Amino acid sequence: MIETLFSFNGIAMLGWALLILLPSWRFTRFLAGTAIFPIFLALLYVIGISVVIADMGLGFVRDFGSAEGVVRLLANRDFILLVWLHILCFDQAVGHYVYRDNMTHRYVPLPVQSVLLFLILMFGPLGFLCYLALREFRQRTKAAA
Repeated sequence: MIETLFSFNGIAMLGWALLILLPSWRFTRFLAGTAIFPIFLALLYVIGISVVIADMGLGFVRDFGSAEGVVRLLANRDFILLVWLHILCFDQAVGHYVYRDNMTHRYVPLPVQSVLLFLILMFGPLGFLCYLALREFRQRTKAAA
């Protein structure tokens, strides 16, 4: 079941492609405004976590408190696929936040935005921190001027 859910995550790559390659397109702006792709991934995750809870109960939560427990959870194929959906969902949600924030305020030019979105897609927190640093720099530069 989890593997089937996981197989649908590729649809969300369309969202990334639009945000990165066609940021000014009206359809991209519409889709980003609705957050349809992060919502889609979140729904896949909710279905998956519901299946895991039905199978395992909530006892697996106790494993989150130790490195050994997390490794034990990640040794389970279904659980690791579910964790990957979790990561994809949050990366895409952060990507949408950066896209909408920058399209509204234009802290960085669109080509830089596209590079940052690619960094978020590939390296999550690194891309997000880069965006926040550039945004802060730009805000301070504007304030000083």
